[in-house]
Amino acid sequence: MGIRLSISLHVKSGEFFGLIGPNGSGKTTLLRALSREIAPMNGAVLIDGKNVGDIPVRDFARQVTVVSQVLPEVDLTVEEFVLLGRLPYFNAMQFVESKHDMAVAVRCMALTDSLRFKDKPLDHLSGGERQLAAIARALAQEPRLLLLDEPTAHLDITHQVAVMDLLRKLVRELNLTVVMVLHDLNLASEYCDRMALLRAGEIFAAGTPQEVVDYRVIEEVYKTIVVVNRNPVSGKPYVLIVPDDELCKSRGAWGKAGRLSDGA
Repeated sequence: MGIRLSISLHVKSGEFFGLIGPNGSGKTTLLRALSREIAPMNGAVLIDGKNVGDIPVRDFARQVTVVSQVLPEVDLTVEEFVLLGRLPYFNAMQFVESKHDMAVAVRCMALTDSLRFKDKPLDHLSGGERQLAAIARALAQEPRLLLLDEPTAHLDITHQVAVMDLLRKLVRELNLTVVMVLHDLNLASEYCDRMALLRAGEIFAAGTPQEVVDYRVIEEVYKTIVVVNRNPVSGKPYVLIVPDDELCKSRGAWGKAGRLSDGA
């Protein structure tokens, strides 16, 4: 049985929005509701004031697309996979891609730097390359809203930054709205315009990274001692963990408020 959500949330057009929270807090369940994979028992998911349940499937696919953690196992090249994103635009008697469909696919692969391996089979790609291909396919649907479920999971830092930089570029240049589930608090803080921190199916905190990524908030939700500092380049908050053995060593430096004496 899935977690029951009690959430009221508004995401602005052209916004990079992050969903964070501990395991089991409801992040993926919320994303599934946004993508219409599951229907709310109460309330509604609205796009421009219209209930997503009332939007025809074909029209919905032209507005909203999803990038999951794991790509489906399909025997396709990258180009063939990206072209699947054009299916919502096929006419009733259309069975092959048009020149326009091909042009859109090429443009999306170029945007995501996946054009260079367009002829490779999906199962021959690295994890980072597969994510770029997945985003290219999603963009080929020409959506207004892009939903992503932990797109940087299992990627090294180079590919994490590449994916996140790409998504921020798409938000800025295409006015795309991005809603993303992330476990990495520092990536979320650095890239998101706003975020919502979920706990037990409810929003515990929402706002800018500066408003949400506060040590009091993080410790209350995650039940873990942390130190929150500021990125010296961007000014965004970032979280430092405090291992238990280091915590024990530092007991003498802690003040009455239970924080390190340097004010971190």
